[in-house]
Amino acid sequence: MRRGPLVWLPGDGRLAALIQAIVAVSLLRSAGCERAAPASAEQPVPKVTVSAVVSQETVDADEYTGQTEASEIVDVHARVFGYLKSIEFKDGDYVTGPVLGPGGEVQKEGQLLFTIEPDEYQAIHEQSISRISLNTANLDLAKAKLARNQKLVQTGAVSREEYEESVAAVLSEEAKVKAAKADADRTAVDLKYTVIRAPISGRIDRAFVSKGNLLTGGTASGTLLTKIVNEQPMYVYFDVDERSLLGYLRQRKESRETAPGSLRDEEVPCQLQLADEDDFSHEGTLDFASSEVNKSTGTARIRGVFANKSRNLVSGLFVRVRIPVSKPYQALLIPERALATDQNIKFVYVVGSDGTAERRSVELGAERGDMRIITSGLKEGERVIVKGLQRVKPKQKVEAELVQAALPPAEDLKAAPEKRPAAKPAPGTKSPRKTQER
Repeated sequence: MRRGPLVWLPGDGRLAALIQAIVAVSLLRSAGCERAAPASAEQPVPKVTVSAVVSQETVDADEYTGQTEASEIVDVHARVFGYLKSIEFKDGDYVTGPVLGPGGEVQKEGQLLFTIEPDEYQAIHEQSISRISLNTANLDLAKAKLARNQKLVQTGAVSREEYEESVAAVLSEEAKVKAAKADADRTAVDLKYTVIRAPISGRIDRAFVSKGNLLTGGTASGTLLTKIVNEQPMYVYFDVDERSLLGYLRQRKESRETAPGSLRDEEVPCQLQLADEDDFSHEGTLDFASSEVNKSTGTARIRGVFANKSRNLVSGLFVRVRIPVSKPYQALLIPERALATDQNIKFVYVVGSDGTAERRSVELGAERGDMRIITSGLKEGERVIVKGLQRVKPKQKVEAELVQAALPPAEDLKAAPEKRPAAKPAPGTKSPRKTQER
């Protein structure tokens, strides 16, 4: 049965019911959409750790990497051939050299180190001495014969030729005596070289040859027996840039006319730090600068000298050397971890008395252990955030906890002389005392 289209007739109750249903659904939807949004939660105040800006007396200084070198180094060689008879020292001992008098004469021989079998050299020396006696006797005979001929030639008993022969015989025997004495001196030296003594005082190395071995003698090819180094004083060599070198050389006295490039008389102070040390505890002075600057590197070799009374310094160590370039001054210090970087700008967060964090740009100086010198941007006593930087925004309230920063050891470096101008880095180079910023 086919039905026609649905037709709503006026007065039909179904239309009114449909309209009421649509209105009800619309009201329910409106009620659901109009529910109030929850109020946003307030952010908590971040907790941070702050440290006060402190002031400490300090001295600016240049720092370099250097290497220690003994002030005297002697390789002990055998001077004569022979078998090594004995070794008179223990490896690593401190040996004493000869004691010299005011005129340079030897008052006491150096310590005995080695002995070489002397029998052959003793026999040769005694043979040379006997040759002196033989030639001396021949000389006395020639002189007596000359004295007789000198009287007889006046009476004609001997010819002039015989007289001249007797004169020549005396001269010849005198020359033989001199030659014999010179040969005896030579053999005495060879005999002396069978006993090897310490030429200088210092620390001796091990014996490179054991006793019983045949040694080769000679000034150039003699067997190397051991080595002695004098560690008192100890030298430290390091390279400096040309601008720093000029600054050190300008410390010389204007009135000095001799050795205008020498640093020895100026007594420029320097300090040394070993690899296992935290401070520069070794005191010394500069005493030498190379006569010219290296053309390829633009640096010059400088030497510092250290007394090394405790003998803690040994030759060949890599060390840090510090040279003062300023007078003592009061520097502001903050912990290194308080610094933050925005591109190439260094800044810190300063917490005011009302608890508000303020961003402050600063200029940095040298490092002092875990602390950093601030040249501008802060005042003594201000509080900087050292922990919790990531949770802080400018002008934000913070809850600050104050901690005491560990100050570096007080500077005991001697100040630079009054005439010392601060060395400036060359264009495109870094100053040696500046540490690369984080």
